Amino acid sequence: MLVALTLGWLIALPLVLMSPEERSTAQLGVYYNLFMVTPALAAVVAYVLERRQPAAVLYGHHSGAAQPEQAAQAEHSAQPEHSAQPEQAEHSVQAGQVLKPQSLTDALGITPLRPVRRLLGWSVLGLLLFFAFSFIALPLGGALGVYPFDPSMPLFVQDLSSRLGRDATEFIATGLLLEVGIIFSASVLGVFLHAGIEMGWRGYLFPRLQLRWGPRAAVVVTGVVSGLWYAPLLAAGFFYDQTPVFQALALMLGYALIIGGVLAWLRMQSGSIWPAAFAQSMISAAAILHFWFAEAGEMVDLRQATLQGFTGWILPGALLVGLLIFARRAYPQSASR
Repeated sequence: MLVALTLGWLIALPLVLMSPEERSTAQLGVYYNLFMVTPALAAVVAYVLERRQPAAVLYGHHSGAAQPEQAAQAEHSAQPEHSAQPEQAEHSVQAGQVLKPQSLTDALGITPLRPVRRLLGWSVLGLLLFFAFSFIALPLGGALGVYPFDPSMPLFVQDLSSRLGRDATEFIATGLLLEVGIIFSASVLGVFLHAGIEMGWRGYLFPRLQLRWGPRAAVVVTGVVSGLWYAPLLAAGFFYDQTPVFQALALMLGYALIIGGVLAWLRMQSGSIWPAAFAQSMISAAAILHFWFAEAGEMVDLRQATLQGFTGWILPGALLVGLLIFARRAYPQSASR
């Protein structure tokens, strides 16, 4: 956690120290992309350090009951704690629980990739679910009076007309279908950038926090830490432009907690980070929706509307509450090893 926060500040600090004029001409994309991979780099560092720890330090806190055959195997192969090392084929820990040491790719959630059907199914669900979240947040914000929702899509029609060189009113359905296809394509193509975030928070950190404290605490702690990680970007004016830093940080903590809890569900159910990474990528790609459905000439307050604002958290928040009620089924530990 500390490594990710430190790396994030080191990369984003030049942006924080720039004046607004300097920032407007800076290569923001380069800084942003480098920032996004810091959780993965931190997870690799933590993995290397973890491998040097005795098994009792890594797994001794786990109190889950083992299956009868695991307990028998653990009793048969029990060794003194001081001699147990992570490089052993398997570890005997409290209550007879047997845990196998992870490879780097397993520890980051990159693998396993099988069964393929499960992985593809949860990945498609992640894409569809977060497209729905991003879209439904707009009419919901309109109903609550915080988003200028206009179903006639004036800005989209204007943009489509300029590209076609003629009135595009009769081509709205075709144009919209094409643009939705572009959003999904961009989500697939952008998955590797967002995988860097997921490797750190949901791939490495969340399963270990869950193993120690349970799924509910893991959702909260991972959400808070990943929200704090965004602090240097918020200080540089990302996400909630013209918003005081501490207010922006409070909003980001709420966002990271709610959205991150749903992403953790995708990660644990599928057994890898890829469905959550596709969902993260969809969040970025679908951000254009709030331009399409806004009234012409109206400003959008991202603190209140869209998936970034608190009205956008209503639907994923309701899902998260349901997941936390049935936390043991929603966040199965067996899917993470």
